[in-house]
Amino acid sequence: MAGQPIAELVRQRSTELSPAERRLAKVLLSSYPIAGLETLARLAERAAVSPPTVTRFIGKLGFRGYPEFQDRLRQEVQDRLSSPLARYDAGPSGGRSSSTLDPSFDAFRRGLGATLDLISEREFGEVATLLSDRRHRVLVLGGRVSSVLARYLAGQLHLLRPGVRLLDPERTAPVGELIDLRRRDVLVAFDYRRYQTDTVQSGRAASERGATVVLFTDPWLSPASVYARHTLVTSVEAAAPFDSMVGAVAVIEALVAAVLSRLGQQAQLRMRRLEELRKTPGPP
Repeated sequence: MAGQPIAELVRQRSTELSPAERRLAKVLLSSYPIAGLETLARLAERAAVSPPTVTRFIGKLGFRGYPEFQDRLRQEVQDRLSSPLARYDAGPSGGRSSSTLDPSFDAFRRGLGATLDLISEREFGEVATLLSDRRHRVLVLGGRVSSVLARYLAGQLHLLRPGVRLLDPERTAPVGELIDLRRRDVLVAFDYRRYQTDTVQSGRAASERGATVVLFTDPWLSPASVYARHTLVTSVEAAAPFDSMVGAVAVIEALVAAVLSRLGQQAQLRMRRLEELRKTPGPP
């Protein structure tokens, strides 16, 4: 359980919960993490359940009591709000190395291993199948830093299938770009700490319109996870104070490979046509 976000624990234990506990879980996730920082009595009142129900719920998550649960949640909040400057002040982890590459690549290896542990193979497969279905339009949205991830995924998917659109990372009102969203559409959003309000709003708008939201985020979970049908959590461990995107890139590449495998000859034919178009000479 150590190091795992409480919101992720709730999702993993969802099948073990009673109807009252599922109602409590919904309230906790819809106002995460604020609801969990209130008193036990207030959380019970919010969810219209009894205080003993809250206690049983906390126990199913692996906590010995409400104080331990809240201590863990406060640490999550601190980690969520941690700025690169604060992480820089904390100093790099590990010992000194004669190589400037070693610390970074050691962190990358740890991050990739952690990402593999965080990703659900079932959920990964469901996302790959969803993105392979050409009946679904796919819109891809990134943030200030994660726009490079969004551009990479959208560019790769465009090679394999039609109906892929990258939302403008320099947008001023991203929700406005979702005005024509349909129920069959898929919004793939990237949101890493420090989370962007406009990305969260876009996830909510897409969910309310009946579209499927796929979220790439870090282990502390963007608030947009409340609106996501599928959440792909990637490690951001790095030797530098800035979060690493290596884990996210690895998952993107694995996802593209899985989509290619599912589309088979359809993707190959599209790639061949694109190559032919590129070879077509332009006007003199």
